[in-house]
Amino acid sequence: MRAGTLIAAMLAVTGAQAARAACIEEPVANAARLHEFGTLMMDVSLRCGLMGVTMQPHYEDMVHAHQAQFDDAVRRLQHFFATSPAGGAEARHGGLYDRYATLIANRYGGGNTSLDSCHLLDGIAVELARAGDGGRMLGAVAQAMIAHPVLEQATCPKQP
Repeated sequence: MRAGTLIAAMLAVTGAQAARAACIEEPVANAARLHEFGTLMMDVSLRCGLMGVTMQPHYEDMVHAHQAQFDDAVRRLQHFFATSPAGGAEARHGGLYDRYATLIANRYGGGNTSLDSCHLLDGIAVELARAGDGGRMLGAVAQAMIAHPVLEQATCPKQP
């Protein structure tokens, strides 16, 4: 039940955080957000397993339940990098996307983990795996947990 309560709280916060005007198109920002969320959950599930919390099956169920959304996010990001004016030939061959994906994996790979956070995020994975809402809850949770994805931070000028 704690995960359900957390999800409800995050959904309420999401409405209050109506994102500032993005410097990248909203579908790309959403794809980046979802990609980061998926990476965060994968990394957490691995760290939690080392701490004795078996989160991996629930993480895998979540990914399986929303495979189309995760795949769409990757395709959108690959297209974004492939059509980047600064990317040139390297972008067309996937180099920029690969660097971006590695950056994200490294960012979340070394995060802090506690038994409480493992149980909480495991509960979120369970709830998301059960959600039969076409990815709406997944998108809302990703929005709440990754308000400003790295790609947005890298492409948008800093606010004064």
